[in-house]
Amino acid sequence: MNTFTIRFRALLSMTNSKPLENGQLIVERGRIREVFPDTRSPIEGELIDLSDCLILPGFVNAHCHLSLSALKCLIPRGGFFATWVRSVIEKNELVSWENRVFALHAQAKIMACSGVTALVDYIPQAKFIKEYSGLPFRQTLLLEVLGFLPWMAEPIVENLELTFKQKVNESGMVKLGLAPHSPYSVSPKLFREVKRLADKYKCPLSCHVAEFSEELQFLQDGSGDMKDLLKERSMFDDDWTPPASSPAQYLDSIDVLDSLVAIHLNLADADMDLLKSKKVKAVFCPQSTRWFRRDKYMPVRDLLDLGMVVGLGTDSLASSESLNFLDEIRAAEEMLVDVSREEILRMATKGGAETVGMDCGVIEKGRPADLIGFRLRGEFDDWYSLPFEPEREKADFVMIDGKKFF
Repeated sequence: MNTFTIRFRALLSMTNSKPLENGQLIVERGRIREVFPDTRSPIEGELIDLSDCLILPGFVNAHCHLSLSALKCLIPRGGFFATWVRSVIEKNELVSWENRVFALHAQAKIMACSGVTALVDYIPQAKFIKEYSGLPFRQTLLLEVLGFLPWMAEPIVENLELTFKQKVNESGMVKLGLAPHSPYSVSPKLFREVKRLADKYKCPLSCHVAEFSEELQFLQDGSGDMKDLLKERSMFDDDWTPPASSPAQYLDSIDVLDSLVAIHLNLADADMDLLKSKKVKAVFCPQSTRWFRRDKYMPVRDLLDLGMVVGLGTDSLASSESLNFLDEIRAAEEMLVDVSREEILRMATKGGAETVGMDCGVIEKGRPADLIGFRLRGEFDDWYSLPFEPEREKADFVMIDGKKFF
């Protein structure tokens, strides 16, 4: 089925154009060849009749740790962040490889059924690439990097570069990137070396930034729970000098902030102009943020008003109850009272793709045929509201790279 036609009741392209009604599009070799505002053009190849459906680009889950899926319902909710980290480490070490892989694939299916066609994921080790390559998504896999002791930088970077040189299971659907975990878990030396590697291989660089108050305390004076946690794990550098600055300012001071994909940004209100000037892209994770009962969270409205790229992610099942992306957009709507449904859908599609340079996330000529559909239930006049209906648990149609998932 190299060439086929899809008819639709309505289409949201996410390209800032108005919704199209009662039209059709042609897919050729996995990409959109043409979009028509009516059904008068000849049908080419097989006809997929979705004339009772709203069509939009597939969702892009812009931040996830799918390899932690076996921890679902095992981590206590609330409490201090360091306590949560200890619990995740303890429980995660007890998970067998078989159970980890089983949970990964099971949750990936739930994600796909909810309309996710592209995934940006932090992977803890290169050996996971093979498992992820078997998933249906278009993917950017970010090799997660941890190491606060300066001597660790050289061997870690050598192993990372080896993975890139070998292009382990990298393909048209799977690309690699780098993810220095956070300002409190990666040394300045390692940060700079990972940034150098990202520039060399022209790949995305992502990091958890300004997520919680203990992170700010650690960077201000080197004290608190994060120092205690690093010492417990024999990872604290006694020669390290706290930068006495915000996370964003610190990352800028070591020349790694430029074009960074910043996850969370819950406590970065004072750094908006800096983030914009450095072309930082942001990812908001509504359910995870709510799971931690954050008093403050990403100022999404301000970021959008500044013209910054903002994506939407689920984070992991160690800090969320669901990887169903329909739950995620509904949580986003509940939390972001000053952000419209249209803007949330744009974050869930185009915004997520733009965070890491994927060419999906919109429906237009030449783009991948990553499409999802939602069947109408009665008359409808606000197309942007359809995916938010509370009773919807999955999409009615999912296509990835021109291949029908269901």
